[in-house]
Amino acid sequence: MDATAAAYAGAPFNLSVLQSPLFKITLDDGSAYYIHKELLASLSAEWRQHIDNKMKEGLTGEMLLREVDNTTLQRFLQWVYFREYTIDELKDPGSALLIYAKLYALADRFNVQELKVFNFGKLKALLKKRQVGQTNFTPTMVLVAARYAVDTLPNVNEDMVDYLLHYLAWILPSICNLPEFASLVREYPDAAIALFRLTSHALPASKLSTVNIHTWDQKNSNASPVHWTKLNQVQHPLPSFAFALIGLDATPDTNNIQLSTSYKWVEKGLNPTYNAILDSGKTIIRSAACNWLEIPPDHPVLRTGTYDMTETLTLAGGPKTIPIKFSQPFTRNAKVVLFLNGMDFNKNPNCRVNMHVIDETANGFTLKLETWMDTIVLKVGVTWVAYPEGTPGVTSGVVCTDALRTWETPQPKNAWYHSFVGEVAFKSTPRIFLGLRGLDYAAQKSFRLATELVNGPETNQYGFMWRANSWGDTVMYTTWLAYLAFDPTL
Repeated sequence: MDATAAAYAGAPFNLSVLQSPLFKITLDDGSAYYIHKELLASLSAEWRQHIDNKMKEGLTGEMLLREVDNTTLQRFLQWVYFREYTIDELKDPGSALLIYAKLYALADRFNVQELKVFNFGKLKALLKKRQVGQTNFTPTMVLVAARYAVDTLPNVNEDMVDYLLHYLAWILPSICNLPEFASLVREYPDAAIALFRLTSHALPASKLSTVNIHTWDQKNSNASPVHWTKLNQVQHPLPSFAFALIGLDATPDTNNIQLSTSYKWVEKGLNPTYNAILDSGKTIIRSAACNWLEIPPDHPVLRTGTYDMTETLTLAGGPKTIPIKFSQPFTRNAKVVLFLNGMDFNKNPNCRVNMHVIDETANGFTLKLETWMDTIVLKVGVTWVAYPEGTPGVTSGVVCTDALRTWETPQPKNAWYHSFVGEVAFKSTPRIFLGLRGLDYAAQKSFRLATELVNGPETNQYGFMWRANSWGDTVMYTTWLAYLAFDPTL
């Protein structure tokens, strides 16, 4: 036993089980594997019943294990002895996903809870790597793993099935036309019903960037207003839209700094479609970008609306306070997050604007708009999103470049991490909607700003990394970004 004990030093079991007889497991193809009998029996009461009985398995010390392939059993035996197994996720992520699903199903079959938890964690970690671009696999690979789990496990409420269906709901636009998806929902009605329920309140988020329409050096002239559009299709009931600016590259010239967002219905009938619109007026724009959310009118948590300030805003005139009333009150006080969806600045002074929420109640809130120094704001477009305060699975707030330096020391590259600790506990990586809330930029310079949520390992259920960058001759004093983070199934 000395050599054996040395080989299994640190093993997660009593080494005395290695003195027990070997138990033979034969697969459908005739392949045979051996494992120490007491070690296998120690995994669960179900395994012990197969080993210690007066039937053929117990008397002969062997069993035929059907519907399990060699790769799955090899990884299972590896885990039994070492509580770990080897698999190359980077080389073949699709096979890794399927192995995790198969091992979870095997563990469920014999009620090995520790192995179920282990493989569930492995699968979730791999899918999160896909979300942040760390591994390269296709939606079809997820569908294959989901189909196996739905087919093998007892019901759609199993943790792994539930998680995979949530994930499919999240990537639905990329899979709805795949034959594998059509087969899944056709052959497994329970899974189809679960997916329908999960997607009925899913919040589609989209982005319009002019760089997907033309390159930055193909800027518009200032001869006439310019629109950039993106055609989108939605389902009934028709949603409301929450727009937020996220980027701009404007040339200083004789015109003001203008940019606005909007939408226009193309068809409201059987197949409703709309155009999302970025409008730069007569401002010369190299590029611009916005995000938006589609929020259905019957959404159980979120509501959205807009406010357009068309009166001139200056320091001398003081801040503007506007009461906003919800069309339908919440049952408790609201939490409101604000986004900038449009702006029009006099080109000579610095571009400065910020907004705040005050007096949040169940019936509405007060919006406060302000500028400072010599800035002249001609127009501000505001998007607000509200939800009941304390709602599980949703949080919001503001991040700012002041977190890493003061406004007196402007710098072009700004990135910082924001933690959800103390705000809300997410079980998995939430969806995060990010957009401008306020800004302070130097006059007589190009207005260049690009903001983004960083798709990397730092963005997860515990928090997110954000960037607010400028370039060229732009002087960015301060940028405020608002965020709305929510469970993907909200």
